[in-house]
Amino acid sequence: MKKESMEQKLERIHTAAILLIESRDINKISIYDISREAGIASSTIYHHYPKVEAIFEHLMTTVFKDFDNVLHNAIIPSNVHSWPDINRMIETAFIDFYRKNKLVQKLLLSQHIFTSIRHADLENDTRLGIIVDSIYRQYFDIPQQPPHINIFTVSLQLADRVYSLDYRRLGDISDDMAEEAIRATEAYLSLYLPHFIKIKN
Repeated sequence: MKKESMEQKLERIHTAAILLIESRDINKISIYDISREAGIASSTIYHHYPKVEAIFEHLMTTVFKDFDNVLHNAIIPSNVHSWPDINRMIETAFIDFYRKNKLVQKLLLSQHIFTSIRHADLENDTRLGIIVDSIYRQYFDIPQQPPHINIFTVSLQLADRVYSLDYRRLGDISDDMAEEAIRATEAYLSLYLPHFIKIKN
């Protein structure tokens, strides 16, 4: 019988963690739970991850790559006529992504005790805000923005708070709350972006 590689063991660990996160209270998952689910000794897991939070942090790296793909595929150029169109496309794409991904719901929308995950999410929002800024600038000449903030980062964080409210209440994002997030982000961005900006040729 061929000996299992370390990469294969790590994959089993990650898969076990995902299954547990999707089916249980994330705050109550331990290294020992993941050990049992994966069929791998807890000592092996501790060798790579000193605490369960470190496993979750690793899973977040894949989630963040998925966010990049969501943004990359969100915009339909022929449907961009004004900047609110971009905002709606981006938020609609993120709503769809959240609804289809229980792992992301549990890690980013639920109430949990893992501060490092929240910190990583905030850092990733900063990175995504820069990408969103570049998307807007592909289509519009955006006015100069305040030097102390990225308005698109704030907009993304605002939408996430709205989604989180509904998820914690219902375990899902309702259509009504999804629309509220779009309204809220558009209202916020309109403080900095004129309602009409001529689209680039």
